[in-house]
Amino acid sequence: MAEQNYHIDCDDVGYCVKNSERTIASFALIDDAYAALREFQSKRFPENWAKVPPAMRLAKQRCYEG
Repeated sequence: MAEQNYHIDCDDVGYCVKNSERTIASFALIDDAYAALREFQSKRFPENWAKVPPAMRLAKQRCYEG
């Protein structure tokens, strides 16, 4: 999985945490924005298959493998 780069930007609302595609979160205080930035940088996001609920995964296995 490609690692995402995050940065902080300022807009009319406050301080935004952004990645290359969009704004992820917006905060009134810069300290909160930096805390979120550090959290996003260290967070591991699931692969696409991991986003499928377990019950649906089981149903797909039974339908397509059997």
